[in-house]
Amino acid sequence: MSEYPAKLNTGYYRVRTDWNDDASQLGAYKLLANAKAKCDENPGSYVFAEDGTVIYPAEEPTTREENAEEKPVTDLPEENTSEEDSAVEGEQPSEGTPVEEFPPAEPLPDAIAYGKLKTLMNIRKAPSLDAEVVAVYAKNSIVDVLEHCGDWLKIKCPEAEDGVAYVLNAEDAYAFVGREVYTVAPGDNLWRISERKLGSGVHYTEIRALNGLTSNCILIGMKLLLP
Repeated sequence: MSEYPAKLNTGYYRVRTDWNDDASQLGAYKLLANAKAKCDENPGSYVFAEDGTVIYPAEEPTTREENAEEKPVTDLPEENTSEEDSAVEGEQPSEGTPVEEFPPAEPLPDAIAYGKLKTLMNIRKAPSLDAEVVAVYAKNSIVDVLEHCGDWLKIKCPEAEDGVAYVLNAEDAYAFVGREVYTVAPGDNLWRISERKLGSGVHYTEIRALNGLTSNCILIGMKLLLP
């Protein structure tokens, strides 16, 4: 896959189930390994190049176990085969040669809230419309909100190099925001969820409004924001 770089400077690797269906998009990534990881998490999806070419999985895809060693990368190329930079097999650092060590990354703080995107949204490196787009999230994507920054939400973003990015939410126009995420289980309905999680079933209308639902119909596995 040498024709497809590990990290794109322009454009995105897009993960979709159907190239011609924008709504099927699960994410857009600068890093190929992150796009492939998202694809692996969603059987039936594919990684597309900007021209719509399927570049992953291969015609004979390997199993998840065979791909277990492949991890998303940050800013390193997938592989380096140049003689100048390649290590010789079996070669060990000579005694007294210092080995550079890097401290572990600081863990991100816990989410203070959760957001559900009302539409397809650009996720940006900084809280500005001029900032670089690091990913594109589909409608109804759930994001962990770390901080309210005026018209922007600071969120956890695995596609960003530091794990943090921003999404616009001026006047609450682009995302619903709640304090908790609930996954619908068998036997649930909005009244029962409200009764169990909010103390009274009468708050079911608040759950419906917070999630942009037009009816009381919910599906097993659906993720709902709670007020």
